[in-house]
Amino acid sequence: MKYIYVIIVLLPFFCSCRPNESRVKVDISKLEEIIIDPKKGIALPMDSLIKNIFFVKLETKGDNLIGKISQILFVNDLLFVVDNESSKSINVFDMKGSFKYKISHIGNGPGEYVEISNVCIVPGKEQIAILDRPQSRIIYYKYDGQYVSMEVIPFINDYFEYLESGNKAYEIYGMNDPKLGNNKQNSLIVADSTNNLIYSFFKDIYKPEFHYTKNRTLRKFQGNVYYSPNITDTIYLVKDSTVEAKYHINIAEKNVTDMKFETSEQFNDLLNDNYFFNGDFIELKDFTYINVMTPWGYPSAVYVHSKKKVFLNSGVGNHPFFNFLTNEPKARYNDNCIVFDVQSYIILASKDKLYGNKKSDPLLDPLFDNLTEDSNPVLFFFHLNENL
Repeated sequence: MKYIYVIIVLLPFFCSCRPNESRVKVDISKLEEIIIDPKKGIALPMDSLIKNIFFVKLETKGDNLIGKISQILFVNDLLFVVDNESSKSINVFDMKGSFKYKISHIGNGPGEYVEISNVCIVPGKEQIAILDRPQSRIIYYKYDGQYVSMEVIPFINDYFEYLESGNKAYEIYGMNDPKLGNNKQNSLIVADSTNNLIYSFFKDIYKPEFHYTKNRTLRKFQGNVYYSPNITDTIYLVKDSTVEAKYHINIAEKNVTDMKFETSEQFNDLLNDNYFFNGDFIELKDFTYINVMTPWGYPSAVYVHSKKKVFLNSGVGNHPFFNFLTNEPKARYNDNCIVFDVQSYIILASKDKLYGNKKSDPLLDPLFDNLTEDSNPVLFFFHLNENL
């Protein structure tokens, strides 16, 4: 089977960061095959896949404008909305969308950052951690934005996630930091709470002629950290001393990972006509929600854990908010809910289509009330149907 072949081929590169260079154990015993067949798969209307929908309009004030949302974190009935490009800040809202406060400390001094590379919730503490990649440091704040401490990272990394033990999983694809010794040959390292290396995993395929990267290879859902290595179709569960192969995403039709390519240009050319699992997924309590990259969009599939069965999204549905179930979701909420963020100008552009000949609609009126092109994005919550 393909996924076993890939794992066996890569096993020689799984090495530990300990002095004795013992290899990390990769557990393949629990690997589940998720077959996504665009031609023969069972496609269901969105009315069957989605149980209910609600939205949260993020309150807009003069000092909390959000350009593009990079992350959404849910903490103690609060929404932490990260904008790492435009405002370089974290705006905090309640679950009704009312603005509470803003975390913004741009600068080079103590407790300040140059860039929000990513944000993590610190396990066991009421704190968030901001990775400032240009300055190779992590800055810790309380939930209310009060500065706590700063930690220097002794090696270059792209972003990280916390394991529940306090250990950290770092994405180092293409970093090639000599401080990591032989471990720089791999794309993921796991370190303890003080950044002593425990092990590294998965051979780094970056090279000058091939530098394509997935959207986000490290993801955390409800305490579990998942890693989907670049240009692969396997999702791994990252643990403190081992890596567990969790899912193999088997796209049965025109799968790019089955094809030969040497350069980024060749790979991009293949994407023009073929399918690819770009690492976009949300792990839920009862489902895995998966987006597939295609030449014509990002169709989704729902893998039902209990039945080990896949249902494709037909793209057809009656609810007006299905218009905003596009591309990949930004976050998980509670057990089986996926969250999309939609810019206000996109919503306004769909107004005439959604209303049709109607002047008023009880579903749509609250959404468009006081919404302008300068309003903050709107979050849409789609609760999947547990009876699938």
